[in-house]
Amino acid sequence: MTLGEKLRRTRQERGLTQKQLAGERITRNMLSQIENDLAQPSMRTLEYLADALGVEPGWLMMQEQSGDAQSALTQARELLREGAFAACLAALEPLSGEEALLMRAVCARSLAADALDDERFEEAKRCAEQALSCSAQCLYPDAALQVSAAGILARCAAAEGTAAEADAAFETYRETYLRWQSGVGYHLTLARFDLEREHVQAAEREIWSITELPEASRAEYLILRGRIAARKEQYENAILYLKQAEEIEGLPKILRRELLMGLERCYKETEQYKLAYEYAAAQRSL
Repeated sequence: MTLGEKLRRTRQERGLTQKQLAGERITRNMLSQIENDLAQPSMRTLEYLADALGVEPGWLMMQEQSGDAQSALTQARELLREGAFAACLAALEPLSGEEALLMRAVCARSLAADALDDERFEEAKRCAEQALSCSAQCLYPDAALQVSAAGILARCAAAEGTAAEADAAFETYRETYLRWQSGVGYHLTLARFDLEREHVQAAEREIWSITELPEASRAEYLILRGRIAARKEQYENAILYLKQAEEIEGLPKILRRELLMGLERCYKETEQYKLAYEYAAAQRSL
């Protein structure tokens, strides 16, 4: 049962006409379009209608499933909790509805992030595009997910695309962030983008824009601080930042490679050639 169908049935069960339910908040014509699934209500409108009917907004949004579909949905929820994202996507394949769409988006974004960390850029791009597509179909899209997926696409374009493709991807990322205003990752990603185009001052501004640093972003932040210091020929400071990042366990492959390249360069520039060679060898082992 869709949102519109559930809204109409609940209104009729309460003995209300469309005019009575619409009240002064919305027009009867708009309510008719919502009930016929021709228009999607804003969150504020949905909360108003739910309050007038004496139900929760989430209950109106939840689409009812058949017995088999409900079983598949329960399985998908469990797989998502376990972090089995590929298996969860497979379980969601026959399902429709808001919750299934949102779970598809979450799984695809997670798979995209994993692929990016392992430098599997084509797979990361495909999964990020799937995440954005599913999120766009949701009644109420997840802002943080959309910003994250757009950021992954930008990173992929910077790694494997042309300069024009990278510029276009980062412009889309900027627009997505400005629309949703979400996440420290935005500033870190743009700092990297600016560095790769030799815009050191712009990269530094992005770094200084970060007022609160989550622990999960600390390694990337330190690596970028190190790279900025190295571009300014402040190699001793750069080494201090990069060595702090090196102490953090569980670095993804893409950050590990960036760290090793930075340390190799700094030690070469400070004529510590033995250490430079060791970090160059560590890169080859990746």
